Amino acid sequence: MTGEPFRARLYPRDALPGRLDGAKISPTLPLNPRRILHLSLVLLVAAGVSLWFLLGSAREAEQSAPELALGQRLELDGNANLDGDDETISVAALNGDARPQAVPVVLHEDGLSVSTVSAASTVSELLAEKGVVVDHADYLSPSAGSLVTAGTHVYIEHARELSLSIGGDATTIHSRKASVAAVLDEAGVSLNTLDRVEPALDAPVQDGLAIHVVRVWEETETVDEAIPCAVVYQDDPTMDMGQSVVLDPGADGVIQREYHVVYENGQEMQRELVSESQQPPRDQVIAQGTRPVNLVQAPEGPLRYSRSLEMYATWYNPASCGWSADSPWYGIAATGVPVQRGIVAVDPSVIPLGTRLYVPGYGQAIAADTGSAVIGNIIDLGFADHEVSDWRSGWVTVYVLE
Repeated sequence: MTGEPFRARLYPRDALPGRLDGAKISPTLPLNPRRILHLSLVLLVAAGVSLWFLLGSAREAEQSAPELALGQRLELDGNANLDGDDETISVAALNGDARPQAVPVVLHEDGLSVSTVSAASTVSELLAEKGVVVDHADYLSPSAGSLVTAGTHVYIEHARELSLSIGGDATTIHSRKASVAAVLDEAGVSLNTLDRVEPALDAPVQDGLAIHVVRVWEETETVDEAIPCAVVYQDDPTMDMGQSVVLDPGADGVIQREYHVVYENGQEMQRELVSESQQPPRDQVIAQGTRPVNLVQAPEGPLRYSRSLEMYATWYNPASCGWSADSPWYGIAATGVPVQRGIVAVDPSVIPLGTRLYVPGYGQAIAADTGSAVIGNIIDLGFADHEVSDWRSGWVTVYVLE
């Protein structure tokens, strides 16, 4: 509705429309019950028609104001204006204002209070309007979705961005606590007896503050240091040179030191010697032979010998022993073994029977026979009858094997 007032026509008191139009109601007419009933029905119909026109006008006024916001009211001015012969009433529809009304509010930000006005509907709209940024760690009361009304007080306390290092591992946290101790308690950081905090626990907290928790602990450490045992050699003339026997394996000694060690964030910061004890080593004893070793090279390898003799070597076989072939002593040496290659006859006073010998050009042999002509440094080399002797008598070095 843009300006034309709604007119509702009211009928004069002394006239009725319709079929009673123009009829004058005489006050002198006799009023019987039937007339009274007719008059009442006419008046009731007139009143209903008037009310219908008034309600329809109000609905028209409401529909003609589409710019009104949801929840706003349309106020009708009900001043009556008489115009001509008709009695009329002027009903004015006021246009609704869609813009919300600004109301006074108070912002309390980090202890600083500012009074202002705002047309915001909610706290979040109010903060956005005033350029106030609130992080998830900040304190806000009432909540962001709360409605703003006249006299609303909004409290904001911003959290500080801090760097927290625990044992050398750093992270970024946000806190509204006022002291370092309160920040650590809020973060669930427990301190050991020797831990160190930088800055101090009662230090005030400012934005960008770096808090360092240095983990400190002590340990008692035992360190063993070996003392190598010495090696002692003992000469043994009963053993050949180059031979050795361990008589005592010995044992290393040890120096045991006990330290008091202090660590900070896993790094050793201090080491102090508390005590030291020592267990001396035991020498290792090795017997080594001092007897000279005599070797003679033979076709089968080197042979060890104890002494050597220069002897005149001849040869013999069973047939040359002077016994007939049918004699039971034929081909039998003095020790009862058959005469063959490797059996030699010696003077037992020079070389005892049973001695192992090596004769170059003949080979290894055993002194197992004697002879009437074998006296002194003479050796007779035995052969079997079927063997062909390749030995020529002469001087040779005979080695007495071990």
